[in-house]
Amino acid sequence: MRVAALGSGSEGNAVLLEGRHARVLVDAGFSGIEVERRLDTLGVEPETVDALVITHEHRDHTSGMGILARRFGWPLHLSEATAEACDDLLYGEETLRFYRAEEPFRVGDLEFRPFLTCHDSVEPLALAAVESETGHKVGLATDLGRATTSVRAALRDCHFLILEANHDEVLLREGPYPWSVKQRIAGSRGHLSNRLAADLARELHHPDLAGVLLFHLSQRCNEPERARSRVEKALRQEGFDGELDVAVQEEPSRLFDVSELLARVRDGGGRPQLGLFEG
Repeated sequence: MRVAALGSGSEGNAVLLEGRHARVLVDAGFSGIEVERRLDTLGVEPETVDALVITHEHRDHTSGMGILARRFGWPLHLSEATAEACDDLLYGEETLRFYRAEEPFRVGDLEFRPFLTCHDSVEPLALAAVESETGHKVGLATDLGRATTSVRAALRDCHFLILEANHDEVLLREGPYPWSVKQRIAGSRGHLSNRLAADLARELHHPDLAGVLLFHLSQRCNEPERARSRVEKALRQEGFDGELDVAVQEEPSRLFDVSELLARVRDGGGRPQLGLFEG
């Protein structure tokens, strides 16, 4: 399995997942043209994408979904509540396939296991994706104010983890937002701080966790180095020897090959260099 962030932050989020026989985009929080540009940067032709999966209705996850589904004929997987909340983006010409929490669905050789999160949207969902042939598991958990027991259970034993580290608590407290907005962001239906992301990453660590990509960083209330440093320290204390990086807003990350990362960890081939993606 391979995975890449097309970009992540308050201005747009999208993730590309590739199995051996399927290619799926999770969320499309950029314009259609911008999603095409970012896919091209990764060497991916939009016509080769098999489906688009939407996690929740917020525009930084959905703004391009309608035009892309219509333009390329991508089946659009989302919950019924999310579809209703995105009514203005859908023209009735899309192929909609509704899914529910705790009810797995397949796209080619990828099995998606959706689960509910705590966030201020109508039906916030996150995903774990498992590749049939290898059993490799990627967890995608963003836009969650807190990690519930069900979230922890759904993300257990992931080989690669895409995890929200939205804000630094000090920067949020001292930042430019009104107090009501700060309370929403830091609340149980808001976003994970660097501290909470580090705590969750530590709890989810196991010997076969080969990679962690930090996601959905606030451009006003966080800094990539702060997020990376906080999570890195927590993971290294648990013996993590995989790859850790931070998705940025402006450009896609590289494509991670989960098989290669996992083989490196299992072979004890040395700790990969830590860094930030710069496009």
